[in-house]
Amino acid sequence: MLYSKKYKDIEIVINTRGAEQESLIYKGFDYMRKRDDFWNRKAPVLFPIVGKLRDLKTYIDSNVYMMNQHGFARDKEFTLFNEDENSIEFVSKYDEETLKMYPYKFNLFIKYEIKDMEVNVYYNVKNVDDNPIFFNIGAHPGFKLPLNEGNETFEDYSIIFEEEENFDAPSVESNGTLNFDITTPFRNIKKIDLNYKYFVIDAIVLPHLKSRYVDLVNKDNKGIRFSFYGLNSFAIWTRPNAPFVCLEPWQGYADKYNSDYNFKNKDDIVKLDKNDEYKAGYSIHILN
Repeated sequence: MLYSKKYKDIEIVINTRGAEQESLIYKGFDYMRKRDDFWNRKAPVLFPIVGKLRDLKTYIDSNVYMMNQHGFARDKEFTLFNEDENSIEFVSKYDEETLKMYPYKFNLFIKYEIKDMEVNVYYNVKNVDDNPIFFNIGAHPGFKLPLNEGNETFEDYSIIFEEEENFDAPSVESNGTLNFDITTPFRNIKKIDLNYKYFVIDAIVLPHLKSRYVDLVNKDNKGIRFSFYGLNSFAIWTRPNAPFVCLEPWQGYADKYNSDYNFKNKDDIVKLDKNDEYKAGYSIHILN
């Protein structure tokens, strides 16, 4: 089911399947990508894992659980929880199906708020279990690129970081795991000029980014500012010749190629005590 929310000059459309944002329309122009043969999603939430598990399996308290890439939340049907003039919120709760893949009890809230020239997206994980729960969480929104069809190309766009960054991007193995023994160094990076050559294998993964926002802009510095909090790593992804790019803030990432399969040993795993909440999110600000 689709819900539409319009406030001032911005309209958003949210799909209850995954509480996924379908559109971000500003003055008649939609910044979100279209579903196509390259990728059939737009902006999925990644929960309770980010990326792939090694062999799609993990051990939690000596029991084996199987889970597909990016977890199950993106395919769950969310329920409308709250709505007002400029915001709308959805919730997904644990059930018998999720407990077969992930033994913890949780409520996952996703809220969209329109404010001035931006859309704020809030994630809130609540532990409703009798014990601590463990998880990773991330975002995966895809944006149309180029924004000005017919006048620009994908390569006319750059990603500009808030801070100068130094990182070693791990290689992505054929099974989707990460290899930190084979990396691509990025040194004193303030800007990445987009080029499809970066995405022949998969994504650029930036562990523990210092920046709290990036700008996705053309040569005239028009585009979006993408801010995030509660999510300490970042990825940039598309497919060769695809008309979009994804900006992905993550808390955690895919298993390492030599993972011991122990879920609680995953990098940047969140441990959330009984009755506690974990809050994270991102904002899309239009630079026009």
